[in-house]
Amino acid sequence: MQTFLERFRRDPARVRLERLERLQALTEELSAAQTRDDVVRVVLEHGPAAVEASMLAVYRECAPGELEFLYGLGLPEGFAERWRRIHADDRAPVADAYRTGRPIWIPSRAELAERSPACAESFPAEDQAWAAFPYVVGGVRGAAALAFRERRAFDDEERNFMLAAAHQCTTASERARLYDDTNRLAERLRQLHGVATTLSGAATHRDIAAVAFRALGPLGACAAEVHGVEQGTRVALLARHGRASDVPPTAVSIDAPTPAAEVVRSGRAIWLETPEEIAQRYPHLERDRAAREEHAWVVVPLLASGKALGALAVSFPQSRRLEPDDRTYVRLVAQPCAQALERARLFQDALRSQADADAKAALVAAACGASPAPLAVLDREVRFVRVNDAFARAVGISADAHAGLTPGDVFRGVPPDTLLSAFHEVLATGSPADRELEAEVPAAPGVHSRFLVSVFPVRVRGELAGIGLLLRRA
Repeated sequence: MQTFLERFRRDPARVRLERLERLQALTEELSAAQTRDDVVRVVLEHGPAAVEASMLAVYRECAPGELEFLYGLGLPEGFAERWRRIHADDRAPVADAYRTGRPIWIPSRAELAERSPACAESFPAEDQAWAAFPYVVGGVRGAAALAFRERRAFDDEERNFMLAAAHQCTTASERARLYDDTNRLAERLRQLHGVATTLSGAATHRDIAAVAFRALGPLGACAAEVHGVEQGTRVALLARHGRASDVPPTAVSIDAPTPAAEVVRSGRAIWLETPEEIAQRYPHLERDRAAREEHAWVVVPLLASGKALGALAVSFPQSRRLEPDDRTYVRLVAQPCAQALERARLFQDALRSQADADAKAALVAAACGASPAPLAVLDREVRFVRVNDAFARAVGISADAHAGLTPGDVFRGVPPDTLLSAFHEVLATGSPADRELEAEVPAAPGVHSRFLVSVFPVRVRGELAGIGLLLRRA
């Protein structure tokens, strides 16, 4: 015969009141949770107790038709490993809830054994009832399963109560996701600003790889590589930063079956999130991958003006599922890297051009200086720029003192038009001109010497930059 206390505890009004109190307490705890980690903590600490469950297992969609285990409480030993991944067509309550989009109610162990013998075997004999609920957070589907020590009737009131608790958990998870996303977005925008600022001064490929590695560190990257296109036919590893940074630079044909070459050819990114995916796509690179203990690869093109200048390759030490916002972030990091790569290329080209120009200028200067014939160069304003030692000795003015002088300052007593006409003729036609003149020079004061003067155009990169003058005694 039931005691008064037992009847009191089972009184419907009393049961409703207790459920409302537990639901209110769960709601208050969830309302105070801001981050996803906070929500998970509250769900684990208060969720099962609120609905009088002995076990909780939460799964999330990891691929279409497939769930992965996220977290749980009160699970039997070995459960999380055995049921780490569940397919939508598996015979399990959580799979049924995910597949149908409806809650699943299993009031007895016998019914669970009939629906899913393997699942029943995974639970201890004390568990007598089960429920599973589908959910959607941030557009990602999932399902959660509960186990109970006692048989449950799962009448309408109890179902509505459990669904209300599940709804509160889902709502808090969505709110925390938005909170975390907002904070993560702000942090990533700050990081991208820092990346762009730092890369604006990057002059070498090593600098670019180092900045990219630091920017991708929050995603868990263990290495970053910068690959560049050489002469339009090869893809070269220019620099690597992070794990195994001593990998020597290499170059392969642009048609080679490597991730960087493939990305350069196609202009499309490659996302390989597990070692199995890498081995399936690039079996010939498996040994190198395993030696560096890399479990996920991401390779994105480095684009400038719509043209692939190279590729940014990122490695991860563990299998890594990249969410859409993670992928967007990697692409955004690649943009300033591409611009820095182009600047580095232009900088190197400028250095080579300057070195080449300096070498040529030195060669011309050496040849001019060593020439036994008197030579001089004048600008378009018909003023001396440079003369060789033979010219300086011939006229009696030091080579350095010629800078800025006019022909009239050097050859005295000559009608102005005699030489100027030759210079203007060369400037106008671009053709050489010869003149014979009699003049006094500082080397022989008071003596009129006769000279043959050859005037010819001096071109730099196809443009008429000045006038050359060859002096001979008549």
